[in-house]
Amino acid sequence: MADRETCSEAWWREFFESVDSIPLSFFPGEIETAEQIEGIISLLRLKPGELVADVCCGMGRHSIPLAQRGMQMVGLDASQMMLNIADELAGAKDRPMLVRGDAAGLPYRSASFDAMVNLFNSFGYFLDDEQNLAVLEETVRCLKPGGRFLLETRNRAYQILYAPYHQEVTRADGSVAIVRCRYDRAEHRIVSRWTDPERPDRVLHEAAIRLYGLDELHDLFDRVGLEVDGVFSEYDGREFDGWERMLIMLAHRR
Repeated sequence: MADRETCSEAWWREFFESVDSIPLSFFPGEIETAEQIEGIISLLRLKPGELVADVCCGMGRHSIPLAQRGMQMVGLDASQMMLNIADELAGAKDRPMLVRGDAAGLPYRSASFDAMVNLFNSFGYFLDDEQNLAVLEETVRCLKPGGRFLLETRNRAYQILYAPYHQEVTRADGSVAIVRCRYDRAEHRIVSRWTDPERPDRVLHEAAIRLYGLDELHDLFDRVGLEVDGVFSEYDGREFDGWERMLIMLAHRR
């Protein structure tokens, strides 16, 4: 049976309302996150006071420090649990505005933002490619003309090289789950299933993330009106050679 049929259309809504997603949301740690913040500010040429949206902000790992650096941050996520955690972590001063919403139907006025980001492999969650395209269309709609956009996603070539693979993860309750990942070539998706090691037939969580090749992303960006300004493998501006884990695209609205 195809994974499109077995994986819930709303797998991401279910998973990110589960406490099992919390440990993953603290990855990477503080040092790497701080380095990413410096890279985001540099690549997007952010200035204090600019209005910036973090789409799929999760627990605010990027939104909170960017707000503390003077940006007017708006963090959007579909998970109320994640937003509640972000609200607790943000503190009382220099906070992002936190909004619950859908990346494919952003609750913002057109031409609102100086810059927008979509980070930590949060693109490609929809099982319908048109909905994934809608995420980019909504991004362009909400950017001011010339507004900047930064997308961090998984490099499909890297994932194909390393899949299938499996690993143990510690759940929020301290128990262990086995996460098995494989690449579905027909659907161009990395398919993951969490199972109970004591009961391998018991599926705890599942995911199916659409992975896009660099050529596909260039095409999608062009279709929605984004001009690509650079492609990187790290937030420090290292150029993308094709086989790195991360694929980071910098663009602006035409």
